[in-house]
Amino acid sequence: MNTRATTAELVAAARAHHQHDRVRLVEDPYALRLCGRPLRLLVTIRPAAWIASRWLLRDLQPSILGVLIRARYSEQALEAAIRDGITQYVIIGAGLDSFALRRSDLMEHLDVFEIDLPAMQAVKRERLARAGLAVPPRLHFVAADLAQVPVMEALAASAFDPGRRAFFSLLGLTYYLTPEVIEAAARSIAEGVVAGSEVVLDHMLDDASAWPEHRGKRMALEAYVAKRGEPMVSEFSLAGMSALMAEAGFDTVESITMMDLSARYAGQLGPLPFEVPGIFACGHFRKSGMSPEAEG
Repeated sequence: MNTRATTAELVAAARAHHQHDRVRLVEDPYALRLCGRPLRLLVTIRPAAWIASRWLLRDLQPSILGVLIRARYSEQALEAAIRDGITQYVIIGAGLDSFALRRSDLMEHLDVFEIDLPAMQAVKRERLARAGLAVPPRLHFVAADLAQVPVMEALAASAFDPGRRAFFSLLGLTYYLTPEVIEAAARSIAEGVVAGSEVVLDHMLDDASAWPEHRGKRMALEAYVAKRGEPMVSEFSLAGMSALMAEAGFDTVESITMMDLSARYAGQLGPLPFEVPGIFACGHFRKSGMSPEAEG
């Protein structure tokens, strides 16, 4: 399996391991069941999990912790969008995401479209079958290589309705895309959806915006993923990402560092079980103009 699948495995393992923490940003009883056997054992055997997190995966820690922050941020934004009438959710690069399984309360209101490589979706289908988990009726798998096919073109072959507002999550991907590719993808989405549709994404902070004391962790993370064939090629200030999305046709709802998000969530939930390095940020954007629902 390629590095994309490996990344998906690590994300699922991070979420599964997080279920042992007293304070949890995401409740995910399915993550462990979606992991492959080696990582499932690693997460289940606590001493092994400790050794892996402290030593074997030490350089990946900033990214693994960011998985949890961005997941909570995205889902809170989605919940607000659903209250505002959005009924379609597109997960770009879904991997082994378990949203459609664990959020049955929200699935009553949503059609969920998971876009990913055909091989990755085959792995996920096999994991679901192995765990005895049925595919939710409103979950739609959209197999596509987004390096070759634009997002909206991929969705055109599915039950996605471009005339209804939609919420898009683009998590864990922008680091590996050039600014030109990110803007092209955002512009493609903006041109293919109605006003009021939303996007949540995360990104690497540029050198001037990152916390100076965490630059060493950033360098170690970049070296780790580069050795495995996934070099990080883009970084932005908060204002820089907002400007890129504005050029594509999106207004900024919020642009915030993960350090500030961790402080927000600690205030809501209590002290978090980890420190998120100041090298990442999240953004929430809405397509400019008035939505059909608002016009009606």
